[in-house]
Amino acid sequence: MNKKLPVLAVTVAAAFGVAACGSSSSDNSSSSGSSSASTSSSDGASTTAAKTSDPQRVAYSSPVAAQPGQQDIAFGFGAAAKGLGWSSSVLDANLSADRQVSDIATMLTQKDTGIASWTLDPGAAAGAYGQARAANVPVIGVNSTGTGVTATVWWQLNRCTSDGPVAQTAQYIARARPGARVIVIGGPPVPSIQAYVTCFRAAARTAGLNIVNETDNTRDTSAAAQPIASDLLTRNPDVDAIWSYNDASAIGVSAAVTAANKTVYTDSRRSGIIVTGQNGDADAIAAVRSGRLTGTWDTDPVATGWAVIRLMSDYIGANRMSNPPRELVVRSDFWTSSNIDRYVAPRSRQFTLDNLPLVN
Repeated sequence: MNKKLPVLAVTVAAAFGVAACGSSSSDNSSSSGSSSASTSSSDGASTTAAKTSDPQRVAYSSPVAAQPGQQDIAFGFGAAAKGLGWSSSVLDANLSADRQVSDIATMLTQKDTGIASWTLDPGAAAGAYGQARAANVPVIGVNSTGTGVTATVWWQLNRCTSDGPVAQTAQYIARARPGARVIVIGGPPVPSIQAYVTCFRAAARTAGLNIVNETDNTRDTSAAAQPIASDLLTRNPDVDAIWSYNDASAIGVSAAVTAANKTVYTDSRRSGIIVTGQNGDADAIAAVRSGRLTGTWDTDPVATGWAVIRLMSDYIGANRMSNPPRELVVRSDFWTSSNIDRYVAPRSRQFTLDNLPLVN
């Protein structure tokens, strides 16, 4: 039971429905050395006014700006940049690797001094990132690494460690149902999703769980997940838990459980089928509140946008460092019925560059 999982840095390609569960960690990383003061802003986030005489121009390449989590990352990115006196912009690749490469070129043309990017295709983007390096423009990856990426901001969910969120989910199931029979719902065949499933499979084995079925929800919607789960419940009526790689699938699973006249396990009810998701989507939070979902991992996307600026400020501007860090990891939190009353919507959380929810 004390076997450690391998450290697996998930390379996120084009999967943006991934999510996270509540770590009990409250550790913050040390200060980057910036001189700052927290002030209030009209957008509901705290900003940080830094003493700088050389305002920067920075940009974020979003893989698909219509996705709510991406909008929250952009919100945090803009608020943090504004607090430093920097100007910022967000370009939408809209799931096109070619468009992302073009957007990076545009950023260099418009003289951006720092670039952030959630990479769709590391191979395709390598040339554009190389041009940024030649221009002494750092590229901060968001859950992304690869040739030309200077440093990376990670979600804790995307770090497959023995005490990480995915392992904690397996341990949660094992505490509630020792030796549980578990169904795994994956998603489209992209590296990031496959890495989540691989990580959970290893964690489940370590926790003594019995995976009885693995099925992918390739259409990546709640509507598609429901019939998949219904069929699996018919074939596995004694299943104890269903783990889903994202909230959309988990909500579809929950609907199937209810339609089969079964109940969803909650911390307060302690009976029924354990159904977990990842992302902390608004619909998932509502489902946890109503007892339709056991739990979901919250990746804190607004804090992620702030962390990108925090890491970028170690490479450019008045507070740049001689030996800057190569990564920051934003804590993920697991929300269940036992703590959901303490949940605060991402854009209502207060941040400065020095109080971000980071883990070592």
